[in-house]
Amino acid sequence: MNTRRRAMLISIMLAGGAALAVPAPSAQAATTDPCADTGNGKLRYSTGTARHLVFAVSPGYSSNKVVVTECVKAGDSWEKVSVTSGRAGRNGFAEPGEKREGDGKSPTGSYVLSEAFGVRDPGTGLPYRRLSGSGDCWGSTSGKSDYNQYYSGTCRSTDEDLSQIMRQGAYRQAVVIDYNRPEAVDGHGSAIFLHVGGVMPTAGCISIEKPKLRAIMRTLVKGDRIIMGPRAALFRS
Repeated sequence: MNTRRRAMLISIMLAGGAALAVPAPSAQAATTDPCADTGNGKLRYSTGTARHLVFAVSPGYSSNKVVVTECVKAGDSWEKVSVTSGRAGRNGFAEPGEKREGDGKSPTGSYVLSEAFGVRDPGTGLPYRRLSGSGDCWGSTSGKSDYNQYYSGTCRSTDEDLSQIMRQGAYRQAVVIDYNRPEAVDGHGSAIFLHVGGVMPTAGCISIEKPKLRAIMRTLVKGDRIIMGPRAALFRS
């Protein structure tokens, strides 16, 4: 093999190797630091009065895989507390203002974490509702007065039976994400929670493993927020 041809072959091999070395979108998302980016003014959304932020960041609108990062406010900056993998809606994220009931997408934006529920209070600073095991419901039926609210009684087939889902595992611990709340726009989506899971996509919630969720819940107080969606939609480059 002559010198020129050998050089060409090495160049092709190096180019191929470089292409293989580029991280996949999910890996790229995992290497970013939303806490640092927030402190550097790159976040597009308000943090409100939050002392803790939970980020659920995907590589794009179509992806249901997220990196969930908790940040705590430290002076003018935000420090990373924990990082874990999680899942969003089975159809990824809706663009801002485009979330609709039953679309299988998680909403994009910044939302207050207002309350929590499950089998037993893990020590959260949020108001906590211990589910009774039956008759705990969440309205998801468009046109009803209890749309996107908790109610007790007999759950409609078009609503969420929180007690049943708790027994199945996902709602053994959950935090209410105040998307389309407290004044709900009919049909724009309901029952968006941060709950136990992390392996399978959700119907529109964010899910992570139970130990990770319990640890986050213990740090949360009134006014804390979740900021969720594709990285490019949440942060300036």
